[in-house]
Amino acid sequence: MDETKAEALLKEAISHCYDKEEELWALFSALVGRLPYPLQVTVEGEEASLVGLDEAASGLDVGIMARVDMGGATRLVPLERVQPTANSSESAEWLDAYRYWLSKR
Repeated sequence: MDETKAEALLKEAISHCYDKEEELWALFSALVGRLPYPLQVTVEGEEASLVGLDEAASGLDVGIMARVDMGGATRLVPLERVQPTANSSESAEWLDAYRYWLSKR
């Protein structure tokens, strides 16, 4: 994703935020509303299914934590490690925008 697209998505999600904490939770809300669940993904090369985001485990110090089903077991992983498989272009754009935001904080 190019920087211009990432900036546009971030502006949509966090334009009214005053600090990084508010930005994180605004992104969390945007992702919850825009990612379809379950979403077929890979996590570090392993096939998985993104089943949700975990608000209680997420925070400014760790970022957004994702709940993924891997081989029948649900695990928490940092969302930046989640890569959507083919046919998820909108999901991929939002996940890329989140990774871009992480790189800028």
